[in-house]
Amino acid sequence: MRHSSRGSQWLGAVALVVGTMTVGCGSQTSTTDATSDVSQAVEAASDSSDAVEVSSLLHGLDKLRPQAIEGFHCDASPDITTVDVCGKTLPATVHLEWTDCAAPARPEGRGGGGGLPPGGGGAPPPPEGTGSPVRGQPFDGGAGGGKPGGPGPGPRGPSSGTVDIVNAYEASADCTGAVTQSQTVTFEVSSTNSDGEVSTVKGTTASTSELVDGAPPRQKSTQADVTRTRTDADGTVVKSVRLEGSLSVAFSTDTPPVRTIDGAYTETALDGTQGTVTLAGIVRPSRDVCPWPTGGTLTRTTADGESHVLTFGPECGDGTLDGAELSLPDRCERGGGRH
Repeated sequence: MRHSSRGSQWLGAVALVVGTMTVGCGSQTSTTDATSDVSQAVEAASDSSDAVEVSSLLHGLDKLRPQAIEGFHCDASPDITTVDVCGKTLPATVHLEWTDCAAPARPEGRGGGGGLPPGGGGAPPPPEGTGSPVRGQPFDGGAGGGKPGGPGPGPRGPSSGTVDIVNAYEASADCTGAVTQSQTVTFEVSSTNSDGEVSTVKGTTASTSELVDGAPPRQKSTQADVTRTRTDADGTVVKSVRLEGSLSVAFSTDTPPVRTIDGAYTETALDGTQGTVTLAGIVRPSRDVCPWPTGGTLTRTTADGESHVLTFGPECGDGTLDGAELSLPDRCERGGGRH
């Protein structure tokens, strides 16, 4: 089944953190460009793998929170099958598929010339007490993003993609104790910017966790293999990076839950060189609260031993890159060139 959400106001399935940043206008480096590619791959793997938990689907179909995660928002009619486990109805399979899921409209009046609460699909700002105010507007996460007439490629276009989730459950004969969940996820998401460049993120994850009372797990262990590829308008591959590694995800008791992510990946570039990517205490709220992490660090170490550290928070959209303070939405007043 294929669903079209051409009018959907949403970031698309892989809008991400580091790709929105530059060290300085007009001085983008290959390292910044590569970090953008890596961060998009990390984001897509994490959001696809955790879609069931973050959307609150484990609480039941009637409790689904599609605004909390990108894939469910882009597919307004997801294919979901369920299974009864110890008297509780839990998701067995989930198929998400969409085409032309457009980036949000950007009404005037929020942050520097018009912004929208990113990931909120045009929703109002979060109520008091639910999260930090969003500063500025969402960006493309590395798939383009100069404003019209700016030095960079055109804005990111609508996304299309598929996510397939398969869950299996094991419980004791008398249904006492936790239920063990084994999960596999396969995903592929692409977008085309106005210059014709195509960004594709695809991969698989395999996870295990323990569920109590049908709620999201307190802890989830995930193995991930994800590749992000960029091709130009002629179909030539210009960038590719593969990440292989493991994640540990802790979920809060909030509805929808906040994730805290730790993990490490081996990074392999198109030319075969390798580096590492380390996530330490990355705090990810629901996307309708904030599209960026609000805590933790992402460290990318290249083959030559050079490291770059991105620290998130404490406010939504704030962070530092290699110790230099930045605000993620600003990106040199939206004209910041290729990343």
